[in-house]
Amino acid sequence: MKDKITESELREIILRRSNGVIDFPQFLDELSQRGINEYEIEIATGQATYKGAYSEFKTDSQVNLLISDDFNRNKALEAITNISLPFLDFLQEIAQAGIITYRVFIKEKKVRYLGVNGEEIEEQLKI
Repeated sequence: MKDKITESELREIILRRSNGVIDFPQFLDELSQRGINEYEIEIATGQATYKGAYSEFKTDSQVNLLISDDFNRNKALEAITNISLPFLDFLQEIAQAGIITYRVFIKEKKVRYLGVNGEEIEEQLKI
């Protein structure tokens, strides 16, 4: 058994999202329809790992960000609520707040952010 997506199809979906052709809810819907259940973003590099039931895809690194040594919950929450930011600006802001990674759980419509010292922020997506 395998998931219903190839690496080139995944790259096409990501490209359409980054070019603004599809919005975030459509992005999640397309991933879900093709068997991707979750993805994780490493903040320092912007590298994403997309996971299906039977497959895993990693993207190339996009940035080289410095993560703050100090976790700042308020700054992180402010960045998280500013969803209109372009992706790389969003990564910069949460890096400055001490977030090292986040994982999107597509079916649950939930995001879990992990701070430098193991702190967690969980967000329920309103989509």
